[in-house]
Amino acid sequence: MGNASLLGRRGRELFEVATNRLVGYMARQGVSPTALSLLGLLFAILSAGLYIAAPGIRELVILAAVALLVSGFFDAIDGAVARASGKVTAFGAFTDSVLDRIEDGAVIVAMTLAGFMDLLLGMLLLLSSYLVSYARARAEGLGVEMKGIGLFERAERILVLFVASILEYFLPHTITFVSAALIAVNAFVVAQRVLYVRSRLREGR
Repeated sequence: MGNASLLGRRGRELFEVATNRLVGYMARQGVSPTALSLLGLLFAILSAGLYIAAPGIRELVILAAVALLVSGFFDAIDGAVARASGKVTAFGAFTDSVLDRIEDGAVIVAMTLAGFMDLLLGMLLLLSSYLVSYARARAEGLGVEMKGIGLFERAERILVLFVASILEYFLPHTITFVSAALIAVNAFVVAQRVLYVRSRLREGR
């Protein structure tokens, strides 16, 4: 199952290489990782508002997608900046995780309210996305290292929703189709992690 997430790991490694200089610069300038996390939250809320307004002005779905991507970028580098500047704290990691869940919920609820997906799809996407994160958090609470375990994680989901939102402008119902696919992928990742944790816990007996 570790091999199944190879593509995701390589993607994250390439992203880290590409942003190392920026992260190093931010760390040297004393940029607060908490400020980056809050910027991620701010752009997620902006994205949610734009999604809700988009049915009236179709062009706003593109701006919503861009705001979502910017939010994901800040969320992707806040931890790296914390590590580079020696500001890693347990509470910081905790609050970052909580903010991530708020951001996920805000964007998915906004998409649902705006009619980009129906209520059932919205609920299933939100639940399955939360379960992916919860499975990792619970496993690590049991002492099982989960880094890189899972074919698809939050960063990939944000990127897929970004692309789907851009396509939505040209091809209506793209977000609905992609959301259904994401639900299936999330379910697979949860099962993948459950089986991995079971295997590791059995090895530890």
